Amino acid sequence: MPFVVIEGLDGAGKSTQINLLQDWLGKKRIAYKYLHFPRTDSQFFGEMIARFLRGEFGDISKVDPYIVALLYAGDRMDAASLIRTWIKSGNLVLVDRYVFSNIAFQCAKLLNPDERKLLKKWILKLEYEYYNIPKPDITLFLNVPFKFTAQRLSNAREGSERDYLNGKQDIHEANLEFQNRVREVYLQE
Repeated sequence: MPFVVIEGLDGAGKSTQINLLQDWLGKKRIAYKYLHFPRTDSQFFGEMIARFLRGEFGDISKVDPYIVALLYAGDRMDAASLIRTWIKSGNLVLVDRYVFSNIAFQCAKLLNPDERKLLKKWILKLEYEYYNIPKPDITLFLNVPFKFTAQRLSNAREGSERDYLNGKQDIHEANLEFQNRVREVYLQE
């Protein structure tokens, strides 16, 4: 069975589409496993990622994107054996965010195109070669108009999946200019 990744900006509707896909897979009796990155509840990397997203280490422009990329990559490396087990067991593996989220969000913090290329190359090498995480069979990017994303992010976002924020706003979601740069990086992929 395939390993499928859904990518997109914050507020693009990934969760909605994944829920619809999970409903369809269930109706078709297709065995699947689902994982969402980042796993802010994971034992080792999760709390550090949650603290970063709450802004405890500073504004997004203050924290080196290479350091942040290590946290997100470490979270995926930590889950790699689980993903491999699911694949070997014949499950369709459905993942919300993966390596290209790391590339898009970290490279968007750099304005110099050459620096972005170097960081992208480094993240790909770190995740797929050094950490040897599984490569997806297909990656889908939800390319929605930025106006849609901006409107969604301007509204209050709620739910138990946001408990890691402890009532604070996600520093990535709070910055619409940054989200637009993330979109630009995604579209270059």
